[in-house]
Amino acid sequence: MDEKKTTIFEHLEALRRVIIISLLAVLVGMCISYGLFSEAIMRIIMEPVDKLGKELVIIGVTEGFLVQLKIALIGGLVLASPLVFWQTLSFILPALYRHEKKIFWLSLFFAVVLFVTGIVFAYVCVLGLGLKVLLVNFSAGLTAMISVSKYVSFVISFLLPFGIIFEIPLITFLLSRAGIISPGLLKRKRGYVILTIFILAAFLSPGADVITQLMLALPMLVLFELSILISVIFARREL
Repeated sequence: MDEKKTTIFEHLEALRRVIIISLLAVLVGMCISYGLFSEAIMRIIMEPVDKLGKELVIIGVTEGFLVQLKIALIGGLVLASPLVFWQTLSFILPALYRHEKKIFWLSLFFAVVLFVTGIVFAYVCVLGLGLKVLLVNFSAGLTAMISVSKYVSFVISFLLPFGIIFEIPLITFLLSRAGIISPGLLKRKRGYVILTIFILAAFLSPGADVITQLMLALPMLVLFELSILISVIFARREL
């Protein structure tokens, strides 16, 4: 019993150390980002709305400062992510077997690649089109006065779901490898999955409008069909 208690306390202490180091890394990253990269990050975020010739406004005394902090937090998370990943891995990996570590490393690599791909895809291909539809096509004759804080929040909440939904093929592969799902199951449940996708799109989209929900749902539908193909290929390899 004493050995078990000691082991539990050691794990809790290791977890506490990981959390503290990760939070300090994010804080240091925020300071570096605020001092060196905040203007560059802001230009990247503002570029889609600048191309439309729309100007943003500040409607609160502290709004500009809070936006700068939000931008610094984004940069801090990006800068600190390698150390945070390393700390997390140092806590998880000792509990895995050798073959599980190989699967874990491959899964982590593809998870990061797919997440970044989803963010880039949304920024390059979808965000500008969505802003044009919402701010130009659907606001004819009206003057748009957009708060910079609300715009930044919209962009962040618009991009992040794309990074998440681009993980669908990887999740499908892992579940197929574990024998939890099969191509036949995915095909039989296609109708339920499509309904779930539109519900998730309504929940994850930053706005209540149908346009942004469709822009999020359509890539999810394509990724689901791709997941069926991945599951089919994997099942054939098993045969």
